[in-house]
Amino acid sequence: MTKTETIRATYTISSRDPEKACRLIAREMSVGIKKTGYESSGSDSFEAHARIIDQGKRVATIEIDVPSQRIFSAYGLVLSIAGEISCLNIIKSIELNDFEAPDSLLSRFPGPQFGTAEIDRRRKNPKRPLFITVLKPSQGLSPREFGHIAYESLVGGSDVVKSDELLQEPDADYRKRLAAMVEAAKRAEEETGEPKWAMMHPVDQPTRMLARYRAGADAGAKISMVSPAASGFPMLEELARTGLVPIMAHMATSDWLWQKHGMSVRAWARFMRMCGADLILFPALSGTLKSKRQHLKDVQDICRLPMGSMKPSLIVVGGGMHAGTLEVHARLFGPDFAYICGGGVCGHPDGARAGARSVRQAWEAHEAGIPVDEYRKKHRELDRALTAFQKYV
Repeated sequence: MTKTETIRATYTISSRDPEKACRLIAREMSVGIKKTGYESSGSDSFEAHARIIDQGKRVATIEIDVPSQRIFSAYGLVLSIAGEISCLNIIKSIELNDFEAPDSLLSRFPGPQFGTAEIDRRRKNPKRPLFITVLKPSQGLSPREFGHIAYESLVGGSDVVKSDELLQEPDADYRKRLAAMVEAAKRAEEETGEPKWAMMHPVDQPTRMLARYRAGADAGAKISMVSPAASGFPMLEELARTGLVPIMAHMATSDWLWQKHGMSVRAWARFMRMCGADLILFPALSGTLKSKRQHLKDVQDICRLPMGSMKPSLIVVGGGMHAGTLEVHARLFGPDFAYICGGGVCGHPDGARAGARSVRQAWEAHEAGIPVDEYRKKHRELDRALTAFQKYV
């Protein structure tokens, strides 16, 4: 008989009969049927147990202990707690609010392979955010043009340069562009004395993504990103298990999941950390993407809370960011976050170098406790950015 181990999952359901729905969900998530003549002590050990912890007329919060002793992968985990239960006809909607995994299950997942401490060490422990530039325009640039913008951004003060998640290209072009980014990072590092990284994004067919990822690491990329809601959570797990470079989980496509008939931001962030995200990107406040302060706090909490022996992750914010939007996030996170700008650096009226400088100057103002509207008077790059991006869109 297999020893029972359980995940405790919490859901909000809307149903005409919440009590019956609760029982059906538990059954569907475990043995799959009410009763046969073939039960045994082995099959009994896989039975889920459910209870209602809060109930209204047609809405209830339910808690289910799901047997997890045979879960060894992201694929199996998703099927076990976010599988076909959403299709039950007794349910109008179901949202996975959160789940707690036992240490024994956590030990079977990669988790962040580097974590915040190792990322800080590789950055030489600066007490400030990790500044990332998305190189723009997103598509259509030659490797030489891409490398030039990368260099200008990095010399100006960015720590990392990356492509937009939309950029897709043949393998040969991917390698040429990545080589240009890596060369730009090396030059900028020599000139500034600060670690400078090129971030790869190995977009390809699933069977080829791992090869691109390995090729990128071999070429000198110091960090990678993947969009797990698009590639599948198991792809993040597969890349993380190689342990080659830190991985940022991009939120692209995830809002299709963050629905009342889907999963919460908090549950999504927990999947990301368990599957191996060293950094977790979520839409920023005051930008072009939808965001809520509570959701950011949820992601930050999941990044930091104890989860067995897993290393902590770093929260990343982005989406229409520039020098003028840094302060709200600095107040929320202090120095412990990564900050992504695209057009807010590359679209600066004086170029990407000035754009990156303006972001660093905004951080200097925050550290000194000086309002940016005061600090801008003696810092041209910041002043020009605040004027240019008063209306970002």
